[in-house]
Amino acid sequence: MNDRAPESVEDLGPNRVGLVVGLMLGVPLMTVGVLGLWQHMDATPPANYLRFFIGGDLLHDFLVAPVAALVGVVIIRRAPALVRGPLRAALFTSAIVIAVAWPGLRGYGRARAPDNISVQPLNYATAVLTVLAVVWVVTAVWVTVEVLRSRR
Repeated sequence: MNDRAPESVEDLGPNRVGLVVGLMLGVPLMTVGVLGLWQHMDATPPANYLRFFIGGDLLHDFLVAPVAALVGVVIIRRAPALVRGPLRAALFTSAIVIAVAWPGLRGYGRARAPDNISVQPLNYATAVLTVLAVVWVVTAVWVTVEVLRSRR
């Protein structure tokens, strides 16, 4: 066994490089987040933050991830190999769009400022449906191109 200390990141091996890069990027970002939370404790009480953070983790781990995995397995396994790539991309993109749009769809922020018309002034449901329609039309075109390519 080699007991010498690594001289560079490359000496760590491929498994350790990801860890080092993750720590170099993640620790400063987490520090900024914690300092921001600390500075704005009057606007975001720690109990609310912890409820959101822990609740979000539990919701993801016990509901979102299993449902996403189940949908992925059921749909992708039944799809022909030719369309699995486009289908995966469309499902993933749709999930990300819905996750990002969720606060707007739910109307978060409106209750605190009901008389302020600039708080979420748009119709977010229409916008999300438009984006999802574009995603699935692009997917249909992609699948059509793949099918035509495979027939040549």
